[in-house]
Amino acid sequence: MLFILIFSGFGLLMWVAAGVLLYQRRKQLRKTDLMRRVETSQAVEVAALPVGSPVEVKGFLRCEEPLKSEMAGHECAYYLSQVIREYRETDRDADGDLQTRRRSEVMASNERFAPFVVEDDSGAVGIRGEGAEVDALEVMNRFENDTGGEGSITLGGLTVNLGGGERTLGYRYVESVLPLDAPVYVLGVAREDGHIGAPAEEDGEKRFLISHRSEEQLEKKYKRTALLLGLLAVGLFLFGAIFVVVGVFAGILAIGASAAIEPSGAVALAGVLCA
Repeated sequence: MLFILIFSGFGLLMWVAAGVLLYQRRKQLRKTDLMRRVETSQAVEVAALPVGSPVEVKGFLRCEEPLKSEMAGHECAYYLSQVIREYRETDRDADGDLQTRRRSEVMASNERFAPFVVEDDSGAVGIRGEGAEVDALEVMNRFENDTGGEGSITLGGLTVNLGGGERTLGYRYVESVLPLDAPVYVLGVAREDGHIGAPAEEDGEKRFLISHRSEEQLEKKYKRTALLLGLLAVGLFLFGAIFVVVGVFAGILAIGASAAIEPSGAVALAGVLCA
């Protein structure tokens, strides 16, 4: 009976995971749909738009008071710095065999915005980046092996100890920025002050995206992600179905074995098979 419950449970968990992936896939496709439906506005036109209406602008990022990223030292209008611990984790699979997997966890993260504008041929429009989904340019991705020492790093004013124990493989330092004077794509809503920012409430019709990629490149990225999520969901659904079927047949065989021992059990087996 325990074998049946384990296999059926694994199957149901895989179906739940597949459902989550399909939900995330839908979110990616809704973004691309919104990007296609919202026409590009000139920077000077934004102030005249109704407050809260979706707006899309393209141009060059200008920032009078830029930030300096903490790791790479890049001048930028936005940065996200992260320290990620990578470690080994040993557990048992469905067959009871020990498996060692590589895992990761974010030890420290710091995200900062500076006010900036998007400038095109018509002029410039201000952007309030807080609350945006930012597709920034990665400027650092460095892995350092753990030497077993007691190190530390300060990120965003917070000091993080790096002594991770014997399971720790090392630490990955990752940083992404929105560079100055570079092309930028923004999709958000018109604000009362004439700037572009986040919608009051995120729904299927409104998003706030800032990307160093072009609209076409960003749309391709979302479509690739949606395709990958769809394939993973199908795989999880099929594997889940296999586990559930194995569990059901194991249950039928168990009832059959019981019926062979107890004649009265044959009635129960016949009822199951007829159902």
